[in-house]
Amino acid sequence: MSNDTQPKKITEPGLAHKFSKAQRQVNRLSTRPDDDTLLRLYSLYKQGNEGDVKGRIPIAKGLVSVAKWKAWKKCLGMSQEDAKMQYIELVNELLSSDSDSSIASPSEISNSDAKNGDGIIGLSNPDEIGMSKEMILKAEGRITSWEGLTVLVTGASRGIGKATALRFAEEGANLILCGRSMQEGQLPGSLLQTKEEVEALGGNAYCAKVDLRNAEEIADAVEKGAIHFGGIDALACNAGALFIAPFESTPIKRFDLVHDVNIRATFALCQAALPYLRRSNYGRILVLAPPIALHSKWLSGTLAYTLSKYSMSMLVLGLSEELEPDEIAVNAMWPATTIDTAAVRYNKALGGDEMVRRSRKARICADAAIEIMSRTVSHTGEFHTDESALREIGETDFEKYSVEPGATLQVDYYL
Repeated sequence: MSNDTQPKKITEPGLAHKFSKAQRQVNRLSTRPDDDTLLRLYSLYKQGNEGDVKGRIPIAKGLVSVAKWKAWKKCLGMSQEDAKMQYIELVNELLSSDSDSSIASPSEISNSDAKNGDGIIGLSNPDEIGMSKEMILKAEGRITSWEGLTVLVTGASRGIGKATALRFAEEGANLILCGRSMQEGQLPGSLLQTKEEVEALGGNAYCAKVDLRNAEEIADAVEKGAIHFGGIDALACNAGALFIAPFESTPIKRFDLVHDVNIRATFALCQAALPYLRRSNYGRILVLAPPIALHSKWLSGTLAYTLSKYSMSMLVLGLSEELEPDEIAVNAMWPATTIDTAAVRYNKALGGDEMVRRSRKARICADAAIEIMSRTVSHTGEFHTDESALREIGETDFEKYSVEPGATLQVDYYL
């Protein structure tokens, strides 16, 4: 067939041409879009031009760069063609709803981003584009409300774990309560009792009886809890096994116990929950672990236990680095003093009633936990005491946390 007889192919302007045209047309907007729309335009522009976001969150460049990077990351996996089409559609919607599309858009506001080819958005200064305080906090990554978020708490039957669960319930969080005691046994407290107290505060709780020495049970509890609430946003790893004895007097089964419950269980829990934390916009992990001090005095006489707790501390350091690109903050907290828990109250070797008298209530750990976990995603890989975390936000009244006000407090072993 000759060329003269071939049907002529009629083509409309290509996608690239329409995309380029939309970038020019958006300059006719008479009013500046709101923050969310600006970020959406930016993210679609970048995805359409460059594809998936690369590299780590640019924390050092400031809040606006963080906001832009996060917006772009939400397009992860979207094809460049789809991004261009959505960008074109969004520009058309803005133009059709604009009453006077004759003056410059945010791209023409003086800013380095437009000059550097970052599309139409001038986000070089939050004030310049009218970013609200809420938007800045969102960009910064601080959690301003736990309402509706889901927190998994281990050791939730009693002690620090229970206090932490109740504190999050006060803030409106959903609780996945994990522990060995569904019903009360030899020690006071149970998951069901904690659940009742959570519900009395107006909260919602799901109980998961878990033997933390069993990785399969941990994974099952995580999955069922996530299904129940539709996801998991944060982990508060409070459960632990305590065994204090010199090296020579430590049976291997006790060595295995403290390592299984302390480090192995925490490792398995974080691993099982990671897919859910990645899908959350608020991924947080807090581990009850001490700051590492490499001196023999912290190891002598408590070798098995300290090895297990220092392993948890090293887990915090490693995870904080590995999960930084996922915007999951991983931190550690440790009590500045002894805390009135079952381990202290019923262990005569630790001092019994006298030690309880010189201890603080578990509430101080709970208050510190929610403060640390509410901090920005850039706050990661840090070690706090309960007291230091609260002092950083201006708390000065620590007497309210004392079991016996006025008593001389017992400083914690590792401090």
